[in-house]
Amino acid sequence: MNNSPVSLVEAGIAACLPADTSLAAAPVAPATLLAPSAPAGNPAVPTEGSPADGGQNKFQLKQVKTKVTKRIRVQDGVEKEIWDVRVGAALLNVYYTPHGARQLYTVSHRVDGKRHRQMFPALEKALEEAKELGRQLARGDFGTTELSAAERVSAGRAIAKLRPLGVSLELAAADYARAVTRLGKISLSEVVDFYLKRNPVAVAPKKAKVVVEEMLELKKSDGLSAGYLQHLRYDLKKFTDWYHGHIHQVTGPEIDKWLRGLGVSPRTRNNLRNSIQTLFEFAKSQKYLPKDHDEIACVPRLKDNAGEIEIFSPKEMEELLTHADERVIPFLALGAFAGVRHAEILRLEWKDLHFDAGIIEIRASKAKTASRRTVPMVSNLRGWLEPLRKEDGPVCVYLNMASEIDSLVRTINDARRAKWATANEVSQADLEAAEARATARRTEERKKKGPRRAWGTAVPAGAETAEEEKWVPFAWKHNALRHSFISYRVAEVQNVAQVALEAGNSPQMIFKHYRELVRPEAAKAWFGLMPVGKN
Repeated sequence: MNNSPVSLVEAGIAACLPADTSLAAAPVAPATLLAPSAPAGNPAVPTEGSPADGGQNKFQLKQVKTKVTKRIRVQDGVEKEIWDVRVGAALLNVYYTPHGARQLYTVSHRVDGKRHRQMFPALEKALEEAKELGRQLARGDFGTTELSAAERVSAGRAIAKLRPLGVSLELAAADYARAVTRLGKISLSEVVDFYLKRNPVAVAPKKAKVVVEEMLELKKSDGLSAGYLQHLRYDLKKFTDWYHGHIHQVTGPEIDKWLRGLGVSPRTRNNLRNSIQTLFEFAKSQKYLPKDHDEIACVPRLKDNAGEIEIFSPKEMEELLTHADERVIPFLALGAFAGVRHAEILRLEWKDLHFDAGIIEIRASKAKTASRRTVPMVSNLRGWLEPLRKEDGPVCVYLNMASEIDSLVRTINDARRAKWATANEVSQADLEAAEARATARRTEERKKKGPRRAWGTAVPAGAETAEEEKWVPFAWKHNALRHSFISYRVAEVQNVAQVALEAGNSPQMIFKHYRELVRPEAAKAWFGLMPVGKN
């Protein structure tokens, strides 16, 4: 059998030449290899009369030249810059191809009559890659090695596998070699698995903002409370204001970095994380994310060091009840004397308050834990609620208590300031001057920090002049109504398990987060707070 090396060389060259080049008519000898000392950037071919071996070898090394030429092409009246990169007989084109806001350059060449393109972020990188591709094509043009029988069979199998993909053996080998060089010890298969996990083929890409709207609409149709939906919308608007891409592309480390940069409290940060986790779970249920999507696991929960609970003193609670509008009193009384959660109070109706049986029924549909519980209606709670009792309708008429609480705090501080002014014989003119100075300070603060930070300071409503005038302001304490009930109730009944049932918590949770040591006499004063005339 005659295995002519010339026929093998010609077949190899024909497989990798660009469409506009032809086979070089240089004599080729059997089993000839490129000289190992040939520079990588200047491929060489054997030709006659090599001086390197004293004329005994009839082949010599021929250098391949690289040339880059810039030209202008006018298309539809628009001038377009093109760089022609010629390496030996190989010709490649580089041209500017903007993509959105990104500045990209495309390298274009042909192999086996098919056009191949690659994009790069800089012209220098694109020209460098074009030269490298040109050198690869030139090596196929001017030099080759004789393949053994086993190598020819292996090459044939490789070509057969690549043929349905429309990719040449040389291009596949070059891409593989570049990938392995960059990946080091990581296998290409591992990289593909990682990419497909992040970009699953079967998952329809959806923008995060679109998924948020779908989730909120679905949860609304499922009958979830308006307060919960408002909380989700508020949190996830922050998320989508920051992230505008597809939901499957955002990573846990990116979310963690964003949360850390917000400068919010641990509690707020954990709440935002929980809302994003809810979004991811919904996306998985809709197949917008794979089932094993776990990016949220890369976002740590923070220890809420601000979890040191605060409670109101009996004197502070008396101020709240004294200055509150009667429409706010049910909210205050149920939180302070029954430990009902803020959100649960907003869902309660008067029919859930069984005055005859002396209990408050928190139905499963209205409880945070989705478990029904009953809370005893202690005597002072009954005293505050009975004058306001209705046959039906919501117990709390306000959907958003934040503004009502702010107004109540301002009223209390106005009363404290007036009492201080009377005791210290401060004139009305002096009071107004102090208010003007406080307004000027707030204006300056707003200029330095911006409106959002200025009005989010810790100064309670109505207490803007307290620091200057040296009187003690009243401040609302987070979740302090419920904290106070649990603390004073434990001191009163001396039974944590009983209080845990009434509050809808575990005994461990009360010991860990809620219990505040108070004296029995303080508990007696707390549950002895009654409306005027009912003591």
